[in-house]
Amino acid sequence: MSMRKTILFLIIVCGGFSLSLKEEGEKYSVPSKSRKSLFYIQRNHNRNTIVYDANFDKSGQLNKEEPIHVYWIRYEERGQKMELRTIEKWYAYGVKASKIKNNNKEFKINLVASSKKEFLLKEENSFKAAIYTTINGKQAKLEHLYIFADNTGFWPKVKYIELFGEDITSGESVYEKLMTDQ
Repeated sequence: MSMRKTILFLIIVCGGFSLSLKEEGEKYSVPSKSRKSLFYIQRNHNRNTIVYDANFDKSGQLNKEEPIHVYWIRYEERGQKMELRTIEKWYAYGVKASKIKNNNKEFKINLVASSKKEFLLKEENSFKAAIYTTINGKQAKLEHLYIFADNTGFWPKVKYIELFGEDITSGESVYEKLMTDQ
């Protein structure tokens, strides 16, 4: 990632230069689950949440051009839904999806902010899809991410990312904390 892109990502992820919000034991609102829900991201900066939903066509198949719809739930305001800004799509919370060759029901997914972690979007049935990745060495269905950034300096620095999911074999909860290079 170029220095300019990294700086823009950090500013967007951390929301500028404010102090961290999350205190030990502080509770975040969890977005309502729907048939489209894939996963969500929460951050220590505030309680606003980025939601990733499957984007289906009228017949219940994943939209081949844009299989994921990403948006905010602005809990810090009125809890309203808000589309991502263009810069947020390009540098922070957007996704890049590419079809898996010879498979119309699976997409390789990259979060635009980082290509370090691989994700797979699978259409499981009509109007049903999920995101899969490896969490703590186990194949898992991703449920949500948490991003912790230090906002006390001139430039915010992402310190770690936590992944939460469900082991696809045992059904047990899985967790992994990824430290960043910052």
